[in-house]
Amino acid sequence: MVSTVSNSKTAAKQKVFDLMLTFVKSKCLYVATRLGIFNILDNEGEQSVESLASKTDTNAERLYFILRALAHVDVLEEKPERVFAPTEVSSLLVTNKEPSAGHLAMHLIEPAQWDAWRSLPEGLKQGVVPFELANGKGVYDYCRDNEWSGDTFIKAMSFLTNSQVGGLLDAYDFSQYDTVMDVGGGQGGLISHIVKRYGCKGILFDVPYVAETAKAYIAKQGLDPDAIEIKVGDVFEEIPQGADAIVMKHFISAWNDEDALKILENCKRALPAHGRVILLQSFVPDIDEPKVEADGIMPGIFAVQINVATPGGGWRTKKQFQELFEQSGFKLEKVIKTDNSLSGMEFSKQ
Repeated sequence: MVSTVSNSKTAAKQKVFDLMLTFVKSKCLYVATRLGIFNILDNEGEQSVESLASKTDTNAERLYFILRALAHVDVLEEKPERVFAPTEVSSLLVTNKEPSAGHLAMHLIEPAQWDAWRSLPEGLKQGVVPFELANGKGVYDYCRDNEWSGDTFIKAMSFLTNSQVGGLLDAYDFSQYDTVMDVGGGQGGLISHIVKRYGCKGILFDVPYVAETAKAYIAKQGLDPDAIEIKVGDVFEEIPQGADAIVMKHFISAWNDEDALKILENCKRALPAHGRVILLQSFVPDIDEPKVEADGIMPGIFAVQINVATPGGGWRTKKQFQELFEQSGFKLEKVIKTDNSLSGMEFSKQ
């Protein structure tokens, strides 16, 4: 009995220390990704810390602490004589080939986001968005006004889409629609996959600075750049007509209930009587549901990040989303379960 209690206390202590120092792991990951360490190792293979420092214009002695820490959490492999080798994990963080987990890491951990976390206590007291408190503007305006941040954000969202879309397309049949419109669809990754798989017509709708790279990105997906109609505008003013299904992936969760209801009202106006809205989300689990998805994402944790960065209430539970849509005059038709953290809910107009 004493041993069991002792083991329990030890495990609790280990968890506390791990939680305290998780930010160190995150920052090391960010710095190595931003410096291009994983790109260099992927392109050229293992090499010494001195070589990596020379190629990244950094101090070798200080860089060694970062790389050694990453080796201790199995992101890199350290060999004798301070030589570091790439791993299967580091290959996921390469950023010079295609949208990757490295872009998502840089977006979530970049200085503007970090400053938002620093402002969290004051944001809680004032009831305001920490990101806006720290940076003087919202995250979308910030990304629009800062080229590196905007490019990284767009690629991070494309990575999420590419990593999750296969399970979605296996779980839901989009061929039942003539035209599908992705509202807030970024570069067009999701709508490209839908059009390519199911042969329907596609529309991409987003703000101008996001959609401006879409045509080139769509072409890289093996589609005719004109296969998907690109429309730009403001979801709070009007959503274009012409589609019998609207998909929204991780979009409504960026807004509070009041703003989300405005967006959904515009969706309702844009759709024909038989139209559908397909909400694509990582849903926060209820108390009795598993807290970790198959791909390792914990929606309840990720929801805090969304809440710190955006004016929305963060990711919601399925029940909360259903209530939100019902307030806008939609009816839940089905829940779409996939093999990863991106699931869905299909709504019809009442």
